[in-house]
Amino acid sequence: MHIITPTTIESVAWEGKLIAPSTVYAVRSSDRPVVTIGHPEIWPVAEALQNQVGQKWVPPLGDADYWLVRLACTLRDPRGLSNITEAQQTLNLRPQNKNAGHAATYVFSLYPDRLTVESQREFNVSLGPELKFSGAELKLGEVGAKIEYRKVFPVIQSYGAGESEPYWIFQRHASHPLDGSQFVYAVVVAKGGAGSIRAAINLTVTVEGPFGLWRSSLSDEAKVHTRFTIP
Repeated sequence: MHIITPTTIESVAWEGKLIAPSTVYAVRSSDRPVVTIGHPEIWPVAEALQNQVGQKWVPPLGDADYWLVRLACTLRDPRGLSNITEAQQTLNLRPQNKNAGHAATYVFSLYPDRLTVESQREFNVSLGPELKFSGAELKLGEVGAKIEYRKVFPVIQSYGAGESEPYWIFQRHASHPLDGSQFVYAVVVAKGGAGSIRAAINLTVTVEGPFGLWRSSLSDEAKVHTRFTIP
């Protein structure tokens, strides 16, 4: 499969201003960052890795289901005197069958794993049959998915491979602010007996303003719109 990463969010799950913690006083409305969270896009891994010569992908665990998930968010610097210094996008995974336990659902691999400010803005990424993301090109007839990727945020680091609450940290650079739409990918696993996956996206943003550093987050009402189910 050939997957083209878009440049803008076409389907919006939630958009609005983040809220400041109760311990931070006198934060003006113009100092609160505005964010957009897109609806996740989901492909069965077996479908994503299918190639033109009809080779089938063999999963590493026969009693588990695998999905490729794409998440998207847009950050906009506040209109006031504040600036975004860092953002964290988290993917929370829970099995539909509560008796299965949290270990029944987890993320196998994440992309980007680490990108620095020196990285190219546009390049190709491959998801191979071992479910790892790589910058190497797929060979002719090889099972795998080619992903056209565009980097927007200066520094990106992922954490939590093998866990049920992975996250990406987006950081600004002196010459590159955190502004624009960024897309990230994850390979998600549900072991046998887990059923569907109950998932949720959370976004927290660190803001530097006249009152120092403070973290803004989604309201409880906003979090209702960022929940989804896999598949």
